[in-house]
Amino acid sequence: RLFVQVDIPSYFVGFILTNCKLPKEKYGALILADPSPILFYPISSTEIRCLVDVPSQNLPSVSNGEMAHYLKTLVAPKVLPELYNSFISAIEKKDNIRIMPNKIMAGAPHLTPGAFLIGDAFNMRHAITGGGMTVALSDVVILRDLLRPLHDLSDASAICKYLESFYTLRKPMSSTINTLANVLHKVFSAPSDPAMENLQQTLLGYLKLGGVFSSGVSALLSGLCPRPLSLAFHFIVMAIYGVGQLLLPFPSPKRLLDGAKLLWVSISTNHFSYIM
Repeated sequence: RLFVQVDIPSYFVGFILTNCKLPKEKYGALILADPSPILFYPISSTEIRCLVDVPSQNLPSVSNGEMAHYLKTLVAPKVLPELYNSFISAIEKKDNIRIMPNKIMAGAPHLTPGAFLIGDAFNMRHAITGGGMTVALSDVVILRDLLRPLHDLSDASAICKYLESFYTLRKPMSSTINTLANVLHKVFSAPSDPAMENLQQTLLGYLKLGGVFSSGVSALLSGLCPRPLSLAFHFIVMAIYGVGQLLLPFPSPKRLLDGAKLLWVSISTNHFSYIM
């Protein structure tokens, strides 16, 4: 594990809000703010957790008050009006701010008799979609099914060899969740750029189409459709949809250029990395 590269593209700055309600009860909220997303979701009937995605290169210090200033001046103005007062109160509350690194780590199979890594111990993706637990529980189910026929677990070396298939069996779920999480974070936390903004609008417009388009992406996000080919299908159709929206009603030279830029950004962003 010493040779496995761990990337930290951003940090989640988290704190608890009280005495407020989200626009839709029992649902979370995602604000696509500049420069990065803000998440809200209920953790009890009276509390809401807020996670602010802050780029690693611009992480302010909590101890000297820089973080509180950053949240008040740059983030608070973009918060939903019904959450604003509670947001400010939560920032000002002593010792309420916590920071968690969002790590991305590709899986590198290393068979060791007597030990077995699953979930985030084996590989990680950006936490923006909350897919870590989905992958971990899927790993548990796969490992359970592999171990079920065995009656003797005393031979660690033999079991280690037997479990080699685990890494192949986990790929459909892990590659789908990992790729989608990392791509979504890249799309929604990119600096101001016309091509990336077009890609953001393409994704939102694609989801607004409803039907198989939105339900398909939702199934991928939730782990209900662990199929990399399905993910590739949605990426391709989304790119075609985005280019079509840019070219209509008349494909002027500028629209053609914007369409080409959108395709380039889409191809460079939507790659299947960290597939383990």
